[in-house]
Amino acid sequence: MGLRSKNNTKWLTNVFPRLAEIRDWCLEGKTNEQMCELLGISQDSWYTYMKEHEELNSLVYAAKSVIDSQVENAVLKSALGFEYEEIKTIIEEDRNGKKRTRIEKVKRYMPPNASAQAFWLRNRKKEEWGDKKEIIIDTTSLENKRKQMFLDMIDDKEIIEAEFEVEETVDDGFIMEDSFDYENNEQ
Repeated sequence: MGLRSKNNTKWLTNVFPRLAEIRDWCLEGKTNEQMCELLGISQDSWYTYMKEHEELNSLVYAAKSVIDSQVENAVLKSALGFEYEEIKTIIEEDRNGKKRTRIEKVKRYMPPNASAQAFWLRNRKKEEWGDKKEIIIDTTSLENKRKQMFLDMIDDKEIIEAEFEVEETVDDGFIMEDSFDYENNEQ
């Protein structure tokens, strides 16, 4: 009960009153580790609170979903290319020495980013674009042919019988299997 009441105290003093800040930190992209540091709690406590307190779990999930969606949209926008408006402030001086400010708007085009496209495809269409491809080769028929060739090569007259015995010794914690007698070739 002592550990539980200690965790509840930190929940009540360090975490619960700061739920609005936690939401903002999630929207800023802070990691769980960074938030634990800001709250003065351990990561173990963080995950315990996430399991025990639905309001924290829901808040963190929702806030992180917002920032994750924004990043996804930015990657998609970069992958497809986009137009944007660039605004320049130009300060000019006329003949009389009077300064005038002029604002110029220019439309620009950012071409598609190949790295963003590759990232998107590798992560969204893993089966088609993923780095790892699984290739399954059925070697059953080849294995049967190899076995038959081996059996054809062996002539009953040339079969050599080997006698050996396995002696297990322990050397520095390892089991050593080193004794053999192959047609009196002893070790």
